Amino acid sequence: MFKNFNYDYDSENDSLFLYDPTSKSKSSIELDDLIIDFNNKKEISGIEILNASSFFKSLDIEMLDVSTDLLKTLRGCKIDIVTKSNFLVIKFMLLFEEDRKLAATAMIPTISEPSPALAVV
Repeated sequence: MFKNFNYDYDSENDSLFLYDPTSKSKSSIELDDLIIDFNNKKEISGIEILNASSFFKSLDIEMLDVSTDLLKTLRGCKIDIVTKSNFLVIKFMLLFEEDRKLAATAMIPTISEPSPALAVV
């Protein structure tokens, strides 16, 4: 079920932050250009997408011209998160001015234990 997320787009850095205003971040993981925040229930509370225009271009099967100019016109964001096997399936629905929209899906591996690479020495 899609849930409304708030958003903040920084066009200078092409960084898009999507977040649940009712959930506080307790921890984060970084996977390539994604920084995913989790709350104390291990639910996703926020997603920061670095190089957002390139990220969505790579996922867009409808070939919408995803650019920083388009992302500046973002007017709404809905996200659905489902666990399938060992993956989190994140479905994005971005709504723009002039009734344009982008539906995209990303799959990331689930992480149930802290990575030794993230251990503090």
